[in-house]
Amino acid sequence: MKMNKQIVVTDWIKEKPRLGSFLKLTLSSDERRILRGKRLTDCDQEIILQLPRKGKLNHGDLLSTNQSNFYVEIIAKTENLIEIRSNSKIELIKTAYHLGNRHVEVEIEEDILLTKGDYVIENMLKNFNVNIVNTQKKFFPEIGAHSHE
Repeated sequence: MKMNKQIVVTDWIKEKPRLGSFLKLTLSSDERRILRGKRLTDCDQEIILQLPRKGKLNHGDLLSTNQSNFYVEIIAKTENLIEIRSNSKIELIKTAYHLGNRHVEVEIEEDILLTKGDYVIENMLKNFNVNIVNTQKKFFPEIGAHSHE
């Protein structure tokens, strides 16, 4: 769905409108932090993000545009990740500590840590009693303690 007029994304909306057209914008975890600038939607439509400088874009967010009844939906991109597991909770906690000490983004699940695929980090993880598997998933890292989001 191509439009001739420049589409400017202006704000978040809380509920999905009953009528209207939606463009899908698939973004990595890093790209979801950038609220301004040109992007290409999944159908190659150029849009400009001019969102208020607060928070970040999340999977499923709906955004309004300068075009009436025209919206953008944010989709989290599948990324190359390292899945970290251990039979020992304390070993998983130590691993999380050392990843945090290196300012590595981590998604924390019940018994799993996820981080972006990186050979340096992968080598470091060999020093711990953890199992690592390369996987592809959508990545939702923890928000940092000093974050202003």
